[in-house]
Amino acid sequence: MSPSFRWLSALVLALACGDVLAAPTLQHYQHEQVLGTSLRMSVAGASPAEAEAAHAAALAEIGRLEAMFSTWREDSELSRLNRAGAPVPVSPELRRLLGMCEHWREASEGAFSCRLGGPLQAWREAAASGVLPDRVQLRRQARALAQLQPELTAAVLAPPSGLQWQVDGVAKGHILDLALQRAREAAPQATGIALDIGGDAVYWGEPAPGEGWRVGIADPLATADNAPSRAMLQLRSQAIASSGHRSRGFKLGRRQFSHLLDPMEGWPVAYPPSATVVAPDAATADALATALSVMPIRDGLAWVERLPGVEALVVSDRGVSFASSGWHRLLAAEAGAAAPPAWPRPLVIDYEIPLQDAARYRAPYLALWIARPDGSPVRQLLVLGDRSRYLQELPQWWRLYGRDDEAAVHGIARPTRLPGRYSVAWDGLDDQGRPCPPGEYRIELEAAREHGGRQRLGLGVHAPDGQARHQPRAGDEIGALHAHRGDVAP
Repeated sequence: MSPSFRWLSALVLALACGDVLAAPTLQHYQHEQVLGTSLRMSVAGASPAEAEAAHAAALAEIGRLEAMFSTWREDSELSRLNRAGAPVPVSPELRRLLGMCEHWREASEGAFSCRLGGPLQAWREAAASGVLPDRVQLRRQARALAQLQPELTAAVLAPPSGLQWQVDGVAKGHILDLALQRAREAAPQATGIALDIGGDAVYWGEPAPGEGWRVGIADPLATADNAPSRAMLQLRSQAIASSGHRSRGFKLGRRQFSHLLDPMEGWPVAYPPSATVVAPDAATADALATALSVMPIRDGLAWVERLPGVEALVVSDRGVSFASSGWHRLLAAEAGAAAPPAWPRPLVIDYEIPLQDAARYRAPYLALWIARPDGSPVRQLLVLGDRSRYLQELPQWWRLYGRDDEAAVHGIARPTRLPGRYSVAWDGLDDQGRPCPPGEYRIELEAAREHGGRQRLGLGVHAPDGQARHQPRAGDEIGALHAHRGDVAP
């Protein structure tokens, strides 16, 4: 991830409770122009001399690794490798970093790539000249790069023809991990260390006994530097990274293109989501945040669910949040704030797709969402059908959600389903991940079928107990619709 990924620059290092001044053993350091951005460091539980030793060790390690990994310094080891026309000696540290690049490229099935130095340079030149690159030529270049089989185990590497390594998507996280390791070695009495470089950060231990590091996450859609945090997390021996800020990219005339390229196209991703990842180490968080901003939202979160110790929040281009199953366990209660209303059981919604006696039957496209009594949307729960052309046949849902946020639509859209009875659950959170108070809501369900009809049902309920105000009449496209509390049979 490049040093200017800054939409998490509002990460706040503070104690979970109380004022920083009440904790004299917490030493703070701050520097500018570290990896092209700012560095903040905190050391807990160590003497001033030992904390300063940790601080000096971290800075020295960052400087050493920058001299190897930087793509912006002409004299770095990586820059020399990228310019080499013949085999050159490569340090074990750089070979390890390139190996990490290739590991995450394979693990993400190509969504993450460090092979895009050439296409990125083409876009920088296009931004300077105002002339769009040739799309066909970039696609050919990107796909040729994807087919390369670089050899990374030998001490002397022969750079594959046309390959310019661009390691920003994992290098800063890897540097953070190694800098933390050096700091811990220099301060063995420390009980907690935090390192934040440009909003990506790694946390070890605790800032005070029994407390976690409080980390504020900036809103990726907010452009003001002093915008309030979107959420506050509490982390212990974890790392965090982000990707996908909409303010970055390439501007050609009046057109703005994302800085994130599709590795198979060499072309900027349209409407990329923003991603925040919490992981056991910063390199993993860094690589995953980049990959999740390129992958379809649904596929990316499904991948996160398979990775131990990893949680993610993905925010679509229009601000709709999608979180991994354990994300909300990381949220910290605000000091002095009232506890949010808790739903001990979800609201379960049972719906039916009726069997049709039709020779040209096609499973219906269907959308289910929660609304307030006045019809304003609260949370979309289900979209069946992933082609926008046919989703537009759901006019009420399309007006509220689909037409303005196709990235979010495809983030939750699933294949259409054959006739049968199905269930979805509402956990009481709105589209931005905020808790909703118990009260009156509407369940809205809309369906449309190719070669068939169109139908919409609404069910007024009190959530989360599921007490219905009326029972809608079943139709040809939507059958029974019921709601009940998660621990009660319908």
